[in-house]
Amino acid sequence: MSSQKWKLGTVRAGEDVAWNYEPSYARQVVGGVERLVIAPGAAALGLLRELLGLLPEPLWVLYVLVTPRSEAAAGRYQSAKTHTREEVLALLERFENYFAGDGRHNLWLAVPPAGQLVFDRHDVIYAYGPIAEIVTRLREKNFAEVEMIRVPVPHSHHFHEEMDAEEREVLAHWEWVQSELQETDDL
Repeated sequence: MSSQKWKLGTVRAGEDVAWNYEPSYARQVVGGVERLVIAPGAAALGLLRELLGLLPEPLWVLYVLVTPRSEAAAGRYQSAKTHTREEVLALLERFENYFAGDGRHNLWLAVPPAGQLVFDRHDVIYAYGPIAEIVTRLREKNFAEVEMIRVPVPHSHHFHEEMDAEEREVLAHWEWVQSELQETDDL
């Protein structure tokens, strides 16, 4: 395997290689609720920050640690209190390389019931809430609307040893309330 670092890989010609989506989105209805599945291309955190501006404040943050590489327990870590947009943007900026480049976690940014953004370990963003405004923003950025976003099969999640300290730093960044993983967290 090469020394390049990536979050999500796929197998081509028998070799694990980085997977990159074309910038696109698909509409879904799950449990009667419309959502968008967004394949952000190469700039996932930039898009996440931009879409965050479409949600009201204050925001809850849920950090889902699926595959820990430290002494931390796998689990759901919900912020003990709500945060301002500026505080959440500072978190995203501080840990940008970790969130964008390592496949051990999911990150949820939510304002129930107004909307939420879920940056998944499969390098997609699930968006709920202001769907029309989000679609407008995506179209302005030349994202294609497609029938379905397909995660590659087979695929691999990459966990980078040099980012292990950032796992601990995220968990120390705020006060979190930990709970067990849910069955769907590891899909």
